[in-house]
Amino acid sequence: MTELNEDSVVTLDFFARDEEEQQDFLRQTWCNECMEMDLGMKNPIEYSTPDRVWIEGECVKCSSKVITEIVEEEE
Repeated sequence: MTELNEDSVVTLDFFARDEEEQQDFLRQTWCNECMEMDLGMKNPIEYSTPDRVWIEGECVKCSSKVITEIVEEEE
């Protein structure tokens, strides 16, 4: 994995997204500590680089860091 230049990481406003989209991203998670999916995420922060967009937050069950990468689908 390549090192990220911290200058290239931009913090986005997760809450500017549509409410339904927010809820989907907050529900559809994977926790590496609990080894379970869809436990949920709290305290989301959205980031982007020129190559990707992702949301970091905390697992609702164990509070470990969870990351959801957002893949923009071309229509």
